Amino acid sequence: MDHVEIEGFQSEGGDDHVRTGTTWTATAHIITAVIGAGVLAVPWSVAQLGWLFGPIVLILFACITYYTAILLSDCYRYPDKITGRRNRVYMDAVTAILGTLQHPHMISLLLQTEYVHAPLFQKLYAVRNDLYAFLDRTQTETAVWKRAACCSLWSLDWVHYNHSQEHDKSNCYYKHGHDAECQTSGNIYMLVFGVLEIILAQLPNLEKVTFLSFMAATMSFAYSFIGLGLCTAKLAENQRLKGTLTGIRVGNGGISAVKKTWSVFQALGNMAASYSYSVVLIEIQDTLRSPPPEHDSMKRANLSAIAVTTIFYVTLGCVGYAAFGNSAPGNFLTGFGFYEPYWLIDIGNICIVIHLVGAYQVYAQPVFPLIENWVAARCPSSSIFAKVYRINMPTANTAVELSALKLLSRSVFIVLITTVAMVVPFFNEFIGLLGAVTFYPLTVYFPVSMYMVQENVERGSSKWLTLKLLDFFALVVCLLAAVGSVAGIVDSLRHEAPFKRTVWTATAHIITAVIGAGVLGLPWSVAQLGWVLGPAAILLFAWVTYYTALLLADCYRYPDKATGQRNRVYMDAVSSILGPKQEKLLGVAQHIDLWGALIGYTITTSTSMMAVKKSNCFHKYGHDSECRMSGNLYMILFGVIEIVLAQLPNLEKVTLLSIIAAIMSFAYSLIGLGLCIAEVAMNGKLKGSLTGTEVNDGGMSLVTKTWNAFEALGNIAFAYTYAVVLIEIQDTLKSPPPENESMRRANLYAVGVTTVFYMALGCIGYAAFGNSSPGNFLTGFGFYEPYWLIDIGNICVIVHLVGAYQVYAQPIFFHLENWIARAWPALYTRDKVYRISLPKTTTMFEFTIMRLVVRSSFIVLMTLVAMIIPFFNAVMGLLGALTFWPLTVYFPVSMYMVQEKVKRQTFTWFRLKFLNLISLVVCILAAVGSVAGIIDSLKHAAPFKSSY
Repeated sequence: MDHVEIEGFQSEGGDDHVRTGTTWTATAHIITAVIGAGVLAVPWSVAQLGWLFGPIVLILFACITYYTAILLSDCYRYPDKITGRRNRVYMDAVTAILGTLQHPHMISLLLQTEYVHAPLFQKLYAVRNDLYAFLDRTQTETAVWKRAACCSLWSLDWVHYNHSQEHDKSNCYYKHGHDAECQTSGNIYMLVFGVLEIILAQLPNLEKVTFLSFMAATMSFAYSFIGLGLCTAKLAENQRLKGTLTGIRVGNGGISAVKKTWSVFQALGNMAASYSYSVVLIEIQDTLRSPPPEHDSMKRANLSAIAVTTIFYVTLGCVGYAAFGNSAPGNFLTGFGFYEPYWLIDIGNICIVIHLVGAYQVYAQPVFPLIENWVAARCPSSSIFAKVYRINMPTANTAVELSALKLLSRSVFIVLITTVAMVVPFFNEFIGLLGAVTFYPLTVYFPVSMYMVQENVERGSSKWLTLKLLDFFALVVCLLAAVGSVAGIVDSLRHEAPFKRTVWTATAHIITAVIGAGVLGLPWSVAQLGWVLGPAAILLFAWVTYYTALLLADCYRYPDKATGQRNRVYMDAVSSILGPKQEKLLGVAQHIDLWGALIGYTITTSTSMMAVKKSNCFHKYGHDSECRMSGNLYMILFGVIEIVLAQLPNLEKVTLLSIIAAIMSFAYSLIGLGLCIAEVAMNGKLKGSLTGTEVNDGGMSLVTKTWNAFEALGNIAFAYTYAVVLIEIQDTLKSPPPENESMRRANLYAVGVTTVFYMALGCIGYAAFGNSSPGNFLTGFGFYEPYWLIDIGNICVIVHLVGAYQVYAQPIFFHLENWIARAWPALYTRDKVYRISLPKTTTMFEFTIMRLVVRSSFIVLMTLVAMIIPFFNAVMGLLGALTFWPLTVYFPVSMYMVQEKVKRQTFTWFRLKFLNLISLVVCILAAVGSVAGIIDSLKHAAPFKSSY
């Protein structure tokens, strides 16, 4: 795997490079570098400023860009601009003229800006000479100096989401008419884009992204001219010029003066984003032949290129504004000022999508090595991270080079970028912000500062004052643009929630509810069943869960599933459809689920606490060391923590805890998957057998094998149960469309994603450890290194379950306290409320003696039970067996049959009854196997004497 050291930017001492570029090739490079996705917002920017100031500001930015480009051209050689030493990249020029202290600033800005391009960072100087040779041979290097789609990787996600979404929208309008309701959620497109980039980030030779640059340049010209043509056609169709002298009106049907001001400032940022190309100017100049002096040729190229670009921008901005007036969309290819020809709009958006898929990898390449080198420097002894595995691609001569570090770091980074893009999916606002942040330093500050040093401009002279005034003016304009863009983001967040109440939010809720501590036992479960029955069992439980979720989704409203009264929680649905007796049975099942979960969480958390200590012990003393310890102390410690948390105020409002728990569950699940992949790659083969753990001949008895297989079914069932929260998730959906229809799709997507993840984790974990797969892959020590990553995974489990314990305990506390209040009302009427002021806060800590006693006693009871049976897999299997059938199968099936009035002895009736019976039998077997596992474990480990 190639690692890029950005700190190593230095030109070679020798220079035998043959340069054949001319003024016209340089002009072509600049035009290619400037024209890109920034043009999409130019009509909107002109609309904020109006006919008077819009074109003037475009020309003003053109003049500033041209003037500072002239200054920068004189810095290609130093100390003499004609005979001095060449600076072949922008970073070299800054280092040579201003010194190495400017390096960190340049690195930071280059990583933020949109103008990171192919030859600047790909393998850096290791491949740079090859690129120069290639460019000189072809004489068509214009495409290399591509213009980025937007100002950062976040912007790439946002623009991709807009154009993928609008491609579908365009076809919807064509099919159903221009007045059709064609609303779509962009989250799925961002997720698909993120997954695609994660895959591309692992492929070989993507550091050599020259072809991507050529493709991106072609696409950028294509959609720019498509946009100009569509705007021209729209103007001809209107037969008049729209717009006003001052742009969008204030008041009287317009917008407020404050919003107008912010929009104007934001438009400045958009225009700035459309013009900057300074970061590639030095590289372009380095292609020019000499004589004549390179700076003379470059000055002529700057003049020609800026003139052409400005004419194009003014034409597009003014024609777009004349076509749409003050209602000009923020992105003229996605704002649907155009409906026809739909196929041409599709082509424009597809060009942008293709552009950004490749451009994302171009811009991500300098970031990936920085992260990987940082991690590698801190874990030099990690064999998993250091080793690179080669996987030969079928029917190809290419080998994919993969490492756990590369997979984890790049995937996590892309997930982070995608998440940020989903939180603030506002195209114009972020284009303006990044334009404001990068235009001043890269286009004005550094060129002006270097020129003043290069030419020895005297302090206080007229030229010095002129340059300082220009610098100050550009800084003020960019600050105003940044403020306006931030204000735009804040205003957009007020009117548009980052995650709307749609199918995709429901999908996310379900995935969050399903993926949790149950994943830790999946490799062990597959090991008990083998390669045939293990994956089959996961798929079977997935299908049953999905099918019954569809039935339950139709029970959200009753008696009619589309227009009936809402049932906001599971208990309401059972009560209204099946009656109060069934409601009591549901209450029993739910309490078994809650109580069992608390016992399981106590066991799991204490095990993870011990695993952290044990991991550090193995790292310090060696993998063969005797690092055994008792789990009782950690269970008691966990119980004490929960007793304290149970008394704190406002823990009934546990939204934050739920969010933290969701993040932690995803974190340790992905860490586990990455470690399992690394283990498989290290082994060089797939372990395991068709039937799982062996019977006799050094294996286990047939009876134990049978009990373990049944227990594994319970573990898989536990990993899939989410029916208890399905109704509450469905209650968050907006209508129309009907909630049950949206929930059907959400169930399909969520169960599909979860099943793929479970199959990957279960099967890869089994392939890594075979029949010796540990019951909990983060604590069974199939992994020893990297110890710190194993620690992080277990700490995530601990943080997850500390919060999740309180989430699950709150309804139990509520019912216990209400029951005592009804049984002994005098106790509560006399129970005094004590208030304690927390130091350095205005918060009051309120508690009562009854509350303290009841909650503490309950937690002590749960902790004692966990200490008696501290067996992770057996308890999880028993809990899954006891709750899967009633909550996931019995109640949904029973309610659906009442809701749909299913007649007895019809095909549907037999089908549902058969499903109910089979699920009951499987769960009974799983319960028997889990109880047998607990009994067998108690034979080898006495209560209160668990060791690990």
